[in-house]
Amino acid sequence: MIRSVIVEMRPRLQVCNVFIITDEYLKQDEYVRINIKTSVVEVTWQSGTCEIVQVINLHDYKLRPLSLSALRVLKKSISFRIQTEPVVSVVGSFASEVLPIKQSSEMIESATVKLLAPCIRTDRPCKLACKCCGKVMSKHDTLFTRVLPLPSSASWEISDWFCHQHTDSSCMQHSVLAPKETDCLYGMCYILVNASVMNVRSKQVVRCNRCLAWLGTRINLTALKLWNCTMSYEGNNNSTALEDFICTVKQAFNRSCVMNCRLLLETKLSEEHSHYLLLWVMDKSLDLLVSADEDISRMEENAGKVVLECKLRVKRTMKLLYMYHKDCDSMVKTWKDDFNVECIEVAKPMFTEGLAYLLRGTEFIPGPYKLTDSFLVTYLGLWHESYKTMTQV
Repeated sequence: MIRSVIVEMRPRLQVCNVFIITDEYLKQDEYVRINIKTSVVEVTWQSGTCEIVQVINLHDYKLRPLSLSALRVLKKSISFRIQTEPVVSVVGSFASEVLPIKQSSEMIESATVKLLAPCIRTDRPCKLACKCCGKVMSKHDTLFTRVLPLPSSASWEISDWFCHQHTDSSCMQHSVLAPKETDCLYGMCYILVNASVMNVRSKQVVRCNRCLAWLGTRINLTALKLWNCTMSYEGNNNSTALEDFICTVKQAFNRSCVMNCRLLLETKLSEEHSHYLLLWVMDKSLDLLVSADEDISRMEENAGKVVLECKLRVKRTMKLLYMYHKDCDSMVKTWKDDFNVECIEVAKPMFTEGLAYLLRGTEFIPGPYKLTDSFLVTYLGLWHESYKTMTQV
């Protein structure tokens, strides 16, 4: 009966929120009984003479058996809240609180991540090709003698590079971000090259001459921005569009110093038309206990009774609010004008697959909790292999 289970652990508040998504609609002649034990939640489904007991085991957490609240049973979802207790009675109590100094692997990775240079050699001519159809888009005699990283910030704030204001900031920007024909500047998900080394038309959006695939955008008169997920360098495929999207969002939120972290992603579809994705972080570091179909095992089976166990995996994620806009309306303009909002341009495949990724995460949440002030709620960082089984409706 259970398709997926998500348990949001909030040890400082000493509560956990449980979201259960079922495979089938609950019928009128069926009922659900929930039994809370010290470290186990038992969900009993009664349908006629058949009884199915599904055990959700929270091994490393202590629950208060009589603390169930906010119970909601809908057609395909069950949600409730349980109070928790610290494993050590003194730690986390009102008498004292000890915050352990620990960092998850994702936090350490995000803090020490380094931009990887693209697979471009400096001792021989390079071929830049469309990843979709394989057509070589660069000139045959293209030789990059310098392959250098750009600043880590996703948005190029040229004024932050200098200690004083220049007289003509626009000229300064063109000179700084104007790579020579032998230069290849790279960021986390893109490269910046001189427009003369590519066989493309002089437009704002750079497309493949054969399959018309979206490859990048024009930064200025002399520079082109090409995305790793749309280009192959020397026949080597780089990261996927979804990997680039997740990495971009994580890095943007992790380096933000403000409590109210907001991010505006923009992708250009034509010369004058763009789509926008508004992201608002609710929790940067949230511990989830999750399970999918493959994590449910049969423990015992008697006459008229089946006992199943749901094994939970621990995952450190981000909880986000997001909203999709087709045009630059008043809300998008307000976010653009807010200096606390970081605006980042992303590739069209990154935008498309990233939005689908966020929508799949929303499916894990019961209906009453999916929407907050016109924003949809989702999780960033759930394991990828689970989406194939947990998101099929």
